[in-house]
Amino acid sequence: MFTSRAEERLFLRHDNADQRLTTPAFQAGLISQGRWARYRQKASFLDQARLLASQTKLNGFPISQLLKRPDFNVKDLPSDLLSLLPITIWQLVETDFKYEGYAIRQSDQNRQIQHRQHQPIPRWLNYDEIPGLRSETRQKLSAIRPSSLGHAARISGITPADLSIVSIWLYKNNLYRKTAMKIATNSE
Repeated sequence: MFTSRAEERLFLRHDNADQRLTTPAFQAGLISQGRWARYRQKASFLDQARLLASQTKLNGFPISQLLKRPDFNVKDLPSDLLSLLPITIWQLVETDFKYEGYAIRQSDQNRQIQHRQHQPIPRWLNYDEIPGLRSETRQKLSAIRPSSLGHAARISGITPADLSIVSIWLYKNNLYRKTAMKIATNSE
């Protein structure tokens, strides 16, 4: 799987695969009771670590906020707090906190693109004018000439990042309204 092409790619990490997949695997009967029990214990530890990080302050700041900073990591936690749970649990929580803002922003962008699935793309659009698009993307979009963002999303090799770039460019250049008005005028 190419995570760069996945919509929620910041949530698709190797270190959280068990958190995403163990419950459905258990429900489908694919894992043993022992594996399920180990996962439940790990999930409990993660919940405890998140709670401790949000309720415990260090130098007046919640640890959950400190862990978001690039210059602060698990090794900077007080040893008495660090000893409460396995280091691997603290490392997972640290990664989650560091990614949290980016993941929220990505989810918001994905929701916006989802709402714009039916947004038309002008047939005359010159993709070479859109900065930030990869040359492969420019070639595919120029050759296929998708009629909407939803159509563009279904083209092999077009990533969510590509769609965001096109969507933002159309919006900044007021082509959403102009294209929608042209379509409305032509259909009458």
